[in-house]
Amino acid sequence: MTKTRSDVVRGLLGLFIALFLITNPHPISAQEPKKIALLPFEVFSGTQRDLLQESIFSALYAELAKTKGIMPVDREMILKQVAGRPLNEERALAVGKETGALYSIIGSVSEFGELISVDAKIIDIQQGKVLPGVFAQGRGLEGIPAMVSRLKGDLLLRIGEVQRIARVDFKGNQKIENSAIVQVIKSARGNVYSELDLSGDIKAIYKMGYFDDVKADTSTTPEGVAITFILVEKALISQIQFTGNKAIDKDELLSNMSVKTRQVLNPEKLAADITKLKNLYEGKGYYNAEITYKVEKAGEKDTRIVVDIQENKKIYVERISFEGNRTFTAKELRKQMKTTEWDFLHVFTDSGLLKKDELRQDVARLSAYYLNNGFIQAQVADPVITHDAKGIYIKIPINEGKRFRVGTVSITGDTLEVSRKQLMDRLEIKKKEFYDRSAIIKDIEALTKAANDEGFAYADVHPQTDIREKDLSVDVTYKIYKGILVYFNRITFTGNTKTRDKVMRRLLSIVEGDLYNSTNLKNSYTALERTRYFEEINFQTEKGPAENLTDVRIHIKEKATGMFSIGAGYSGQDNLAFMAEISQQNFLGRGQTLKVKTSLSSTRTWFEVQFIEPWLFDLPLYSNWNAWHSEKEWDYYNVNSTGGGFNLGYPLWEFFSGNIGYTYTIDEVKDINVYAPQYIQDYAGTYRTGIITVGINRDTTDDNFFPTRGSRNGVSVGYASKLLGGTTSYVKTTLLSQWFFGLPLDTVFSVRGRAGYLAPSEGESIPLFERFTLGGMNSLRGLKDIGPTDSTGLYVIGGTTFLCFNFEYLFPLIKEAGIKGVVFYDTGNAWDTYSFGSDFRHTTGAGIRWYSPLGPLRLEWGYVLDPKDGESKSRWEFAIGMFM
Repeated sequence: MTKTRSDVVRGLLGLFIALFLITNPHPISAQEPKKIALLPFEVFSGTQRDLLQESIFSALYAELAKTKGIMPVDREMILKQVAGRPLNEERALAVGKETGALYSIIGSVSEFGELISVDAKIIDIQQGKVLPGVFAQGRGLEGIPAMVSRLKGDLLLRIGEVQRIARVDFKGNQKIENSAIVQVIKSARGNVYSELDLSGDIKAIYKMGYFDDVKADTSTTPEGVAITFILVEKALISQIQFTGNKAIDKDELLSNMSVKTRQVLNPEKLAADITKLKNLYEGKGYYNAEITYKVEKAGEKDTRIVVDIQENKKIYVERISFEGNRTFTAKELRKQMKTTEWDFLHVFTDSGLLKKDELRQDVARLSAYYLNNGFIQAQVADPVITHDAKGIYIKIPINEGKRFRVGTVSITGDTLEVSRKQLMDRLEIKKKEFYDRSAIIKDIEALTKAANDEGFAYADVHPQTDIREKDLSVDVTYKIYKGILVYFNRITFTGNTKTRDKVMRRLLSIVEGDLYNSTNLKNSYTALERTRYFEEINFQTEKGPAENLTDVRIHIKEKATGMFSIGAGYSGQDNLAFMAEISQQNFLGRGQTLKVKTSLSSTRTWFEVQFIEPWLFDLPLYSNWNAWHSEKEWDYYNVNSTGGGFNLGYPLWEFFSGNIGYTYTIDEVKDINVYAPQYIQDYAGTYRTGIITVGINRDTTDDNFFPTRGSRNGVSVGYASKLLGGTTSYVKTTLLSQWFFGLPLDTVFSVRGRAGYLAPSEGESIPLFERFTLGGMNSLRGLKDIGPTDSTGLYVIGGTTFLCFNFEYLFPLIKEAGIKGVVFYDTGNAWDTYSFGSDFRHTTGAGIRWYSPLGPLRLEWGYVLDPKDGESKSRWEFAIGMFM
């Protein structure tokens, strides 16, 4: 038979296969996985032996099972082989042989408190020897996964299944530093090399967002595996430019963007930033602003973002209207909103600006207004906003619903020492015709406070409302749960590094061991705040060691109490004046005050040193010590004064304090003009005055500079005598009464009356420089040197009595800035008699007041209603940083 060429080829191929099988008896196949017999570890623990053994055995078995090239022997087979037998090297070797494993793993677990220590050994079954052991340590059961992961890596290194990483390099990154990339990858020098980790590292680097491409090359070295990450960087933003922006500067625009230079360009973030900028412009009135952007190349790998802004004309809220309001007018509703229509004060205020966040709050305010006026079912919908080239138009839909009156009101639950009748009299809801949610809230606070003030710190008040649709009324019941009596346990201070504990503790109205009292807690906070030593004061009440004890932790943040201030002013008395003051209000942390003050004007020079100790001998005994020197120029003579003294004050009752003081002064009347009347020339010389002054004061005002309610009242009597070390003798009495009345629209009306009386004593005449004259910022504004004159009627010599009244009406001028306007009427005079006359002088005027960053500012213009010959009809006066 003739053989074909294909037959010959098949024969040669068969011969080749036969020869290969003879020389290589094993069939061609993929490398078989290494079989490992993992035995349960022996556990040394007194409490959780079985749990630890199972946890570590299961976790290590799972780790080996998911490792490429490793096949752990079936755990059930292992457990049968070791059941009831010791877990030692001989047993591990036997189990390995019986299961056909290449290696057996045994080990031990030791527990020392929270610390868990694991030791493992590998037994080479073919060679019958123990390889060097491995070790891992961690804390608690939650640390087992990390320990097992380390054990697996070290075990695989022992059997040569894995290699350690010799080094990790990066190529292609020029702008992103290696240290930033290392933070996101698992592969690191000395770690076990893992293809799975390497794959995850590539994904993690790519996820950073800085690279267009990420690859990894590996090579084997004598020290282990070398990994090189090959990176292709994305273009970075080198510059962000703005064009067309005039109303908002570049820095403010950039601060509102999340995209920054030296970042990778993210189109989504950039688009979101453009929306933010649009909102920023809208908040400043540029509702028609148009903002676009473009991305340009800047060099080979960088980009530049150019933001083009067309601000267009600034527009304001032209009209705010309402739809569905039947009970309240649009004007009444607009008063509840902070968003306002444009007005002529928009230059100084935010009137007419649309701020969407504020408008959302306005909707809540309108809802509350309806709820507080009986409309418990009212609904205020989201505003409808439209705009054109002229302005913005806001329409707010309202569904008022029915209006409900207040029905019956009652109090139930636990009783207090305060009678139910007294509690009922305090309820705000009883004073309302229509249901008022804000009154309910105030009543809950008042009833809770009443219980708190009796020591029931955990008292609770539950309001229950019963809506009667038929009668359109709501019955209200307050149920009181007073709980247990609670006592103050420990009162501690934190945060004070300078102020001593006793300085703060002595101001508190609460004492350790007293019954809990919320009013006293509030008064304690107010007393600390009034010191002006602290930026922050935080009272925290915490449960004490027993249920009926509470601890009070008072955390404070101190502020700098040293101050240097300067100021200026102009008054009818001293003309233009400048002042400077250096003071330390919390001297050495003792609550004391040390001041050095000086003032200079065209007519007066004055210098004073003052020291105040508010708690002399650790008693609530206020003491004020001072020394001064002044030089005053009058029209026809000068007076130089030097003196010093002290004043002591003590709280008598609530709001009342008494004071007593002694002052010693040396006054020299000199440089008398030769044309001065004889009356004045007779006073030339030096006078020494020792005077004791006694007074009592009552102050219930709510603010030092801008009171809105309360009053200040006081009387003082000074007695100067030769027995007190002087050469003059007289009695000086002064009275003050000032009242403040809060009125609608944040306005305040005040009236102040002052009177003075001088009487000679011990046969001496009253010194010229002690007599009363009026005029200036604190008496008759618009006038200067008002009082009795000599016989010629040309020279003011001052009076022995005076009476002065000031009527003021304060109103917000620029509310946001805290600037107030004032209109006033002043009247009064001084007389050289021992009774008050009837020839009062009259002035009126207006002014501005502001507690500016430089201190209190007053600018006032007074107009004289009854000018006399030679008198100016009006006068400006001002002061900043000083009181005049």
